[in-house]
Amino acid sequence: MKMAVLHAPLDLRLDEFPKPSIGPKDILVQVISAGICGTDLHFRHMGPRFPDKPMPLGHEFAGDIIAVGAGVTGFAVGERVAYNSNNSPADMGRGGECGGFSHFVALRDVDQHPQSLCRIPDHVSYDHAALVEPISVGTHAVTRADPKPGESITLFGAGPIGLGIIMTLVSRGLTDIVVFDLSPLRREMALKVGAKAAYDPRESPPKEVLSQLRGTGPIWGIPHPKTDIYFEASGAPGLIADIAGFCNKNSRIITIAVHRQPLELDATKIMSKEISLIGSQGYPTEFPEVMAKLASGEINAETMISHRFPFSEFNQAFATADDASSAAKVVLQFSDTVQ
Repeated sequence: MKMAVLHAPLDLRLDEFPKPSIGPKDILVQVISAGICGTDLHFRHMGPRFPDKPMPLGHEFAGDIIAVGAGVTGFAVGERVAYNSNNSPADMGRGGECGGFSHFVALRDVDQHPQSLCRIPDHVSYDHAALVEPISVGTHAVTRADPKPGESITLFGAGPIGLGIIMTLVSRGLTDIVVFDLSPLRREMALKVGAKAAYDPRESPPKEVLSQLRGTGPIWGIPHPKTDIYFEASGAPGLIADIAGFCNKNSRIITIAVHRQPLELDATKIMSKEISLIGSQGYPTEFPEVMAKLASGEINAETMISHRFPFSEFNQAFATADDASSAAKVVLQFSDTVQ
């Protein structure tokens, strides 16, 4: 079978591996759909986590259980499942078997880690189930922000995580959502999933736009735009410091993006404005909630998919996903290449 393995920065190959075997406590999943994550793109540019050890990629995947060890009691052959990587121990796969960009994935000791898999309701597609992971990241960010009814929200970055934030906010009754993103495609998608307005920050400076839309409040006689919650999902250098500089008193700033450079931040702004700066990483409890919202129709994952590719066109899929100006979520489909 083929598996995507990162050997060095920008050296991502489809290597050949034998089909994984399983033991009495293991299961084998045939991958049907997988999403390309921003983390995958990050590692593709930066190289493997350990430079001397090639690194399989792919953790947003869904498929069918096709084999179950004799000692497994919690899962059965034929069940449709999505992988919950946030609740899966790192040692569940051996010999590169946990790379989701592959035809088959062996998961070890699954009865000890049942939360590593989430069953897919019958009417939820594999493509959509594979996207529970990025939406759950956005959902956890919303949980960390703890928005109250009627609060105003500004989002920087309308990639897959940002779109997941918008969909979660809308599902929880929050509608005053203003988005800033450089990509026309992503701004359009943000509006489709429920944002009230979307702007290019190069043409529409956020401080001015928010002041016009929501009014201002004075701090030491200086007007500052009113917004209750800021989500920073873009990773733009210096943006958190910029937000801290122009936001109003008692604003909450939630940071979700990976920043490749250290941030220089005026801590006096945090203190004097009583800003809450909140980090959000992963999705410790949200995966089943998001799957249920897909099943109920409260969240529509289709609205965040910009491209689909067969696994045989893996390199083109990655190149497309790497261009934020023309892509949002790129999904790989494996039905044409099962071996």
